[in-house]
Amino acid sequence: MAVRTSASLAAIPSAARLSLAAIVVLGFALRIVSARGGLWIDEAWSAVLVDRAESPLGVFVAINHDNNHYLNSLWMLALGFGADPLALRSLSIATGTLTILVAAAIGARRSTRHALVTALLFATSPILVNYGSEARGYAPMLLAATTSILVVGRWLETRAPTRPVAWTLGALTLVGLLAQLTMLFVTVAIGAWIALTLRQKSSTRAAAIATVRVMAPSIVAVLLVFGLLLGAAAASATGLQVGDYCPFAFSSLFAAIGVMIATTIGATALPGWAIAAVALVVLGAVWHALRRDRPMAWFHAAAILGLPTGFILLHVANSGIPRYFLLSSIALLLLVGDAIADLFARGSAKRIGGTVLLVMLTLGSLQSVRTEAARRRGDIDAAVIRMRAEAPAGTTVHVDHLRSVAALRVAAATHRYRLAITDDCRPARFALVDLETGAPAESNVRRCARRYARRLARRGGMLSPTDWALYDLAMPRFVEHHRHQRGSW
Repeated sequence: MAVRTSASLAAIPSAARLSLAAIVVLGFALRIVSARGGLWIDEAWSAVLVDRAESPLGVFVAINHDNNHYLNSLWMLALGFGADPLALRSLSIATGTLTILVAAAIGARRSTRHALVTALLFATSPILVNYGSEARGYAPMLLAATTSILVVGRWLETRAPTRPVAWTLGALTLVGLLAQLTMLFVTVAIGAWIALTLRQKSSTRAAAIATVRVMAPSIVAVLLVFGLLLGAAAASATGLQVGDYCPFAFSSLFAAIGVMIATTIGATALPGWAIAAVALVVLGAVWHALRRDRPMAWFHAAAILGLPTGFILLHVANSGIPRYFLLSSIALLLLVGDAIADLFARGSAKRIGGTVLLVMLTLGSLQSVRTEAARRRGDIDAAVIRMRAEAPAGTTVHVDHLRSVAALRVAAATHRYRLAITDDCRPARFALVDLETGAPAESNVRRCARRYARRLARRGGMLSPTDWALYDLAMPRFVEHHRHQRGSW
């Protein structure tokens, strides 16, 4: 296979650079559109935890929660509690957009068309747009991850001196872990990729030694960050806390992988059996890449097959969360990008097939992004805006669970609205009810012997499931009528 080992984005022809620039602008615009609405529950809890930390040092030693993504937390701290949601998400928007360029650079190692196709897939992929517009640490982590893939891919082809690559990879691992701890999955996959690729060209012992040398700074970075995390937790009164815990279940794992695949390639409209068929095709493509000795074949195997297998063998908790498979997502996009770009070079019939496939994936992705963006991650700000319109001086809202408290607090701070939140039977004008995903919102509910009527309901997205309904104290229509007729109570 021809690989342009010296190629970079600078080697792309001028006309193609304009196309690449247009793709990057498209990706940036999609992330801006997707960033509308208030902070959803996970983002809001990050903001509340950061507000309690009060200082940069506190971010590292005082939060002790799995929802603390260090770099994003520092960004939130700098902007302040109640800052504009778009500003809070700007770090992810910027790093998510830069990831498109890094993906193009990975593709450019083969050809200009590989660069453009890969960039387009990364720009429009719904899962990357979602996490590239969310005030959390996944987008910075993915930027570090894709840059690591670029660095290692070049090194495996050129076998440049090990030390500079090792230190670069170590720095990227450190940044990625500080962004989001699932960078650990990337580090393990890259180590496996290096070892298995080198093993094809040398003895097992030589491959192991070379792998350890290039991965040593990354291993140190892992030990430092996890040492900081566990050390701070051990020194605290509460220990390490987790926002949610679900035991391992095969059904949850396979459901999460299905959502990951669908939201990676814009196939959210397909039924479950079709997604399962896509998964089988992907497995076949990985096997084909291994047989053809493709340069990134072992990376694809480690990221797409190895990660889920590791979850199964270790029975990792919370395996039903699609974002834990973001490594598999970017590997899938790189694999699909290679396959489509290869079709463009194999005669008119295959070129047409590649074009049709790329157009279908792009249109499907754009439609999925449009649908998810319209839901605005459930947009709990809408509840605060409605309450402020009904009770401008401030009000009290009843909640059933702790889950929504952070989102309400952040939304109230963003809109400078005086909002009291209660979960007991103190008088409350409003009630906010969390809904199960897809469950209907009742027209009326009772809380503490008070009847509330539905005023507003919102649905979250596939990747941010936050369905809720806002209820107001019910007032009989004839009473309202007489009040307006008499002009007084």
